[in-house]
Amino acid sequence: MLRVTQLSDTHFGPDGHRSHGGLGYDTAAAFEAVLARIDQDEPADLFVITGDLADRGLPEEYERAAAALARLPGPVAILPGNHDFHVPLQVGLGVPGLTMPRTLRVGPWLFVLADSNFTGRRFDSAGRLVDLESRMHDANGRLGEREVGWIEDVVDASDAPHVFLWMHHPPSMPVESFADREFDAEVEGLVSKIDRIRGIGAGHVHTDVIADIGGKPVHVCPALTINIDYTAETLLPPGYRTYQFQPDGTVDSTAHVIDGDVWPRRPVHPAGMSYLKGEIGWDEMMAGLGGATPSNPDGD
Repeated sequence: MLRVTQLSDTHFGPDGHRSHGGLGYDTAAAFEAVLARIDQDEPADLFVITGDLADRGLPEEYERAAAALARLPGPVAILPGNHDFHVPLQVGLGVPGLTMPRTLRVGPWLFVLADSNFTGRRFDSAGRLVDLESRMHDANGRLGEREVGWIEDVVDASDAPHVFLWMHHPPSMPVESFADREFDAEVEGLVSKIDRIRGIGAGHVHTDVIADIGGKPVHVCPALTINIDYTAETLLPPGYRTYQFQPDGTVDSTAHVIDGDVWPRRPVHPAGMSYLKGEIGWDEMMAGLGGATPSNPDGD
């Protein structure tokens, strides 16, 4: 059995920084709480970090992320999210113990770390794939034709009986602001074509749900900042997700959140829920929040 612990959407920033326009938790404190809980768990064979390591994609944020993630008790594999700008990510996370692999073979399992940030990047005149400044707020999940083809090729080249996809954006999301039917179609096409795919691990939506795409589970990892229970419309404490990958292709997964007085399950501000439901845009949401924070959700 292979044990994997997933962290996502850490949104590291400078001292005292709160992500998402000041609405987020203190991610340094959240990481310490998560690390303390992880130390009580069964030892993990691997840690997978599914994107949004930094809040604004700045070099100093990746230095802080690297210092924190290097403390995890095991090897760490990283992939980018829509808040991650690729050059500072690769420079800042280029330290011993942290890797950014595209594939990992562990026993009967092939892990494929896919890049779901296609809409946040463009090819320049030299053929390089470069980041768009708008990627943080305007980019939904998308693989693109090249990434889909690459996934098909690497799976075809492997004799692993079981395949698991890791990506930042989760497909098949019921929350309107995170839904993208073209992305769903890409992933559903892969699942339909590659019968060895056993599931998907993702982040991005800051919650702990398990969805379904083409009959395969989509495990969504809680974030370290501004987690949300979309059904109850309340905040969730920071958290992480653990997996047990069995030799027969079975995947058992559990989401963990760090309940406590520091992160109460307060109602989400109405402007925040309107944004998540796709009723208003980011700027309109920020204006409607009027200074709201997790400890002062009504902005008064």
